[in-house]
Amino acid sequence: MTDMGVVTVVIAIMALIWNMVYNAMFDRFLAASGKTKTLIMRIWHSIGFELGLLVMAIPFVMWWLNIGLWEALVLDIGLILFYLPYAYIYNLVYDTLRSRYWGRQPQEC
Repeated sequence: MTDMGVVTVVIAIMALIWNMVYNAMFDRFLAASGKTKTLIMRIWHSIGFELGLLVMAIPFVMWWLNIGLWEALVLDIGLILFYLPYAYIYNLVYDTLRSRYWGRQPQEC
């Protein structure tokens, strides 16, 4: 039980740091390319975030729990199924509130 607690805390810290880095890179990409956050772009944004987090989290989970790749992937499937829609909705709400309260023009959705 303690092992899963450590895994949860470490993945949460990874997600926090990755969220800041990934969103900064994604926003720079959008600005440089002149693209807007359409529905498809938001979906790709969420998928990219989750894939990046998996690339970082799976090796740690394998090492900490002393399990193989397949077992680590199976453990992370639950996280993916929950956090993929969560990441999409969170970023949509964040962008909406940011445009409303900080004066940025809303981008296409």
